[in-house]
Amino acid sequence: MTSATSATSAGPISTVVNDAPTDLDLEPETPLVTVLRNDLGLRGVRQGCAIGECGACVVLVDGRAERSCQLPLSAVAGRRVTTPEGLGTPDRPHPIQQAFLDQQAAQCGYCLNGIIMSTAALLDGVTPGDAASEGPGGSPHLSEEEIQAALAEHLCRCGTHHRILRTIRELAGREQPSPLPPIRMGGEPNAVDGREAQDTQGAPEVAADIRADQAEEVPADEAEEIPGDARKEHPAEQDRPAAPLPGGLATAPNVEDWLRPLPDGRIEVRSGRVELGQGVRTALAQVVAAELGVPLERLVVRSAATDGTPDEGYTAGSNSLEAGGAALARAAVAYRRLAAQNGDADGGDPPTGPIRPDDVPRWAGGPVGEAAPRSDLPAKLTGAPAYVHDLALPGMLYARALLPPRENAWPAAVDLSVAKDLPGVEAVVHDGRLLLVVASREEVAARAVRRIAGTTRWEAGPPRPGVGPGAGPTAQTNAPVRTPVVEESGVEQALESGRVIRASYAKPYEAHASVAPSSALALVEPDRTTVWTHSQGVYPLRRELAAAFGLAEDALTVRHVDGPGCYGHNGADDAAGFAVAAARAVPGRPVRFQYAVQDEFGWEPYGPPMSADLAASLGADGRVTGWRHRIRTDAHTARPHGTGDRLVVSWLRANAEPRPWSGGGEGGVRSAEPLYELGARDIVGEYAPGPLRTSALRSLGGYFNTFAIESFMDELAEAAGADPVAFRLAHLRDERARAVLEAAATHAGWRERVGPSGRGQGVAVTRYKSSKAYVAQVAEVDVDGATGSVAVRRVVVACDAGVVVNPDGLRNQLEGGVLQGLSRALYEQVRHDRDGVRSLDWTTYPVLRFADVPALEVVLLDRPGRPPLGAGEASTPTTPAALANAVDDAVGIRVRELPLTPDRLRARLEELTDAELARVRT
Repeated sequence: MTSATSATSAGPISTVVNDAPTDLDLEPETPLVTVLRNDLGLRGVRQGCAIGECGACVVLVDGRAERSCQLPLSAVAGRRVTTPEGLGTPDRPHPIQQAFLDQQAAQCGYCLNGIIMSTAALLDGVTPGDAASEGPGGSPHLSEEEIQAALAEHLCRCGTHHRILRTIRELAGREQPSPLPPIRMGGEPNAVDGREAQDTQGAPEVAADIRADQAEEVPADEAEEIPGDARKEHPAEQDRPAAPLPGGLATAPNVEDWLRPLPDGRIEVRSGRVELGQGVRTALAQVVAAELGVPLERLVVRSAATDGTPDEGYTAGSNSLEAGGAALARAAVAYRRLAAQNGDADGGDPPTGPIRPDDVPRWAGGPVGEAAPRSDLPAKLTGAPAYVHDLALPGMLYARALLPPRENAWPAAVDLSVAKDLPGVEAVVHDGRLLLVVASREEVAARAVRRIAGTTRWEAGPPRPGVGPGAGPTAQTNAPVRTPVVEESGVEQALESGRVIRASYAKPYEAHASVAPSSALALVEPDRTTVWTHSQGVYPLRRELAAAFGLAEDALTVRHVDGPGCYGHNGADDAAGFAVAAARAVPGRPVRFQYAVQDEFGWEPYGPPMSADLAASLGADGRVTGWRHRIRTDAHTARPHGTGDRLVVSWLRANAEPRPWSGGGEGGVRSAEPLYELGARDIVGEYAPGPLRTSALRSLGGYFNTFAIESFMDELAEAAGADPVAFRLAHLRDERARAVLEAAATHAGWRERVGPSGRGQGVAVTRYKSSKAYVAQVAEVDVDGATGSVAVRRVVVACDAGVVVNPDGLRNQLEGGVLQGLSRALYEQVRHDRDGVRSLDWTTYPVLRFADVPALEVVLLDRPGRPPLGAGEASTPTTPAALANAVDDAVGIRVRELPLTPDRLRARLEELTDAELARVRT
């Protein structure tokens, strides 16, 4: 029998948890999720939103799926509770858990345990293969309506809906189509200079300081590297000097910085890249195993930490495999060379020494190209502790914050005694606008914050310097920061002489809206502060925390632990700042801080609003002769980097400076240079601060710029009397871009057209950041003429990401990027006014649901022997354009502002000109 006690309980409550009788001497109103996790140690019950909207905490109560955050302990008295641990373990998964593992139906995985529990309730205890309650195919009778009803209250933000549905449908005995195998491509040179098309169109011709966000450290010329074995196939490359050591190898140049033998015969892989749900641990292991010639089981990939891995900056910008993998691949080549020189690859002195420029990887062989299952998923999908939220150090305390309702609000009156009087409260921090409670129990910390909130009166402070009263990037009083991308002569002449087409596009603020609030744990000791975080960059965060709290960097240790979905600069770094502030109030005791979901919604760095004006001239032959693109945006990167002023905690403390603005740079003009041959080009971005905090959201400006460019290309095609695919091909010189476009169009069954056909097909193509993976996409939609609602019925995406290291992992990333792109394009917008942000949960910030998920097909173009290209963000930018183009094809209404909501479609219909009305299909 298990028991747990509390000094203030009203008497024991008896229940049965995972078949074990359990007496719980706790307050009857204690949330069940808290009891299961913190008192019984069942951390497979994931701690999600705590407001009953995400479904991450679902357990079975007498066989029924229930959200444990919405049940008090008293509600399960005398009842049977089953948690994920009660189904199976990492070593012995339940058949339902195994089905999800077989499909690799996860990215971050945080939502999956709740979904698995709902699936178990849906199957009503029938184990796949049992005879009872099964249909003719040997599986339970489950209709699509029943499946959708079971998932209606579950959220997935990484975009794994497609795989989750596939898994449950297969459990229901419904045959599902198999994924397409990668298409092996040759290394044919193009007609330009004898080298592969990959090398013919690189980064834009722009100043070095805006080529890429410095936080995303793009490897110098890594994508153009010719592998050693491939030099034989490219005679022109025989005399080409080896490239200098790229990326992280410049500061960690020795083999032992990256790879070290362990006493048990395994090899430790020390990567500075972090697992964010992209499967990078497994993919990096595949790269190393291929170069070392060892099985994957011999490798142990360590998570990034300032006391054990190289400084690779941020895991961002789709660089994990392209840059992080390249560094490890070179290190593995050097490791094998040095081991051979020692005369014993498996014994003797461990290989040490410098990595040489000629330690060039093969990018082929071994497990490269295999769909190796992710090593992190068994723990995540079977109820084991796997996330920073699940850490439980001895003597751990819990912290919560009371945040101002808007950025410039100040507490004019506050009574802290209402919190200090609560049993279990260990400390209350009041420093300027910073209000924190530290308590021995999590629910006590949350209750204390609610008490303080009830006594606090907030008043508005002065507005941020330089920001006017508007709602977007033009709402400012200072001159914008001008960022040229391409400024070629001849644009004015082209726009004066040809047939000119003009259009303007826009998008709103968008949120990360991760499935669970950010969390971090900190321990302050006399000579060291240690932080556990799901940050994207442990070294930059260490520098920022040191500057913010006046600490020496070498007295700070920051370690990465996996967290809920990360799609850019979310609240993880801020949570680490709050954790340190709370831990400083109780030295020697570890403290775990966690945001309330409404607080993170209200204070996270949003994806900025953007707008663009495009103009192009068409010659008599239907070709574009001139191109102008003006972009207006707020900042896309405000990540911590060591100035001490990038965290929320820094702006709330007494005598704090206002939040700084970090406008300019590459983020807002990302992917703004089209792939096409367009005559003279004039492309310029302008940055200006708006009223809300902004930073990096998946694909940054590439999402909107591709939406604008690819929507405009459809408009130009119609003006030229051309089919959208044919028009693009006529302007494409890059053979790899042509290949993905043709592959997507062929697989989707593209039918040529000029203007709207009523069929609802749309296309888009891009190369993310002009240097990452190539992606083309065809979307098919239905539009309800009465309501204006858009239903996406099918999406086909084709991708060339160089060598396919792990085809299943690449498909998973591309699928997730598409589905997250659909969510943003159909639903997502942050609503705000003078009183603050109004989108504070998933009711006020709607996102894609399981019922919205289309058929999704991925075509991979594999190029063995070539370096991998970043693909983590590559499929998101094409999605809104393909969708908008499909909507226009379906009904003849061109919507140029995101998201494509029914209200926006109806409003657009009302403002159409007579010429535009003539295109509308009824």
